Amino acid sequence: MKQFPMITISRQYGTGGHDIGEKLAEKLGLPFYDKDIIAIASKESRFGERAFEAAEETATTALGYALSNRSNRSLYGMPLNDQLFMVQAGVIRNVADRGPAVFVGRCADYVLDGYKEAINIFLQANPDARIKTVMERDRLTAREAEAKIKRLDKSRATYYNYYTDRKWSDLGNYDIVLNVSHLTTEEAADLLCTFIHQVVEKTGALEQEEK
Repeated sequence: MKQFPMITISRQYGTGGHDIGEKLAEKLGLPFYDKDIIAIASKESRFGERAFEAAEETATTALGYALSNRSNRSLYGMPLNDQLFMVQAGVIRNVADRGPAVFVGRCADYVLDGYKEAINIFLQANPDARIKTVMERDRLTAREAEAKIKRLDKSRATYYNYYTDRKWSDLGNYDIVLNVSHLTTEEAADLLCTFIHQVVEKTGALEQEEK
C-alpha cells in the first residue's frame, strides 16, 4: 500500500481550490482540511472562528499588518494575530501526526516544512476564468468579482509573507503549479492525483535503491 506524504494546496482566489482539494483527497483516500482547521483551532483555544478568518482577510499591506498586529496585544504581551497563527499551526501539526492528509491554505506548506514530508501544490488561473468563477459562485458583477479577487489575493500574500520566510507568489516554493483555467474540478484533481502517485512511486523506488 502506498504511503502518501502530506498534500498542501495554496491557491489564487477564484481557482476553486477548496473543491479541487476535496476531490483530490477523495481520490487519494485521505482526510481533507480547509476551514476545518479553524473550527478545531477555535475549539482548542479561547478564540472564535471569526478571529482566525479575520487575521488573514484583513491583511492588506505588510507594514499595516505588522503595525496592527503589534498594537493588538493580549494580556500575555504577544500580538493577537501571532497567537492565532501559533494555535492554527499547532492544529495542523497535530492533524499531520495522525497520518497523511490534504490541507488547503493556512500556510500549511510552511508549517509542515521540516516537520512532515509534503507535496506542495499551487493553483492558478487566468483573470477571466477567475472572474467568471467568482461571479457565478458569489453572485457578483464582473467589477465586484475582480475587486474581490484582487483584495483577497493581496490579503493571502501579505499574511503568508508575514508569517513565513517565503513569498506566496514565488512558484519555486511549490512542487507543482497547475493552471486550472480550462479544467473542471474533476480534471484538475485527476492531474494532481497522477502527479502525486508518480512522485510517491519514484521516491519510493529511490529509497529502495539507497537501502
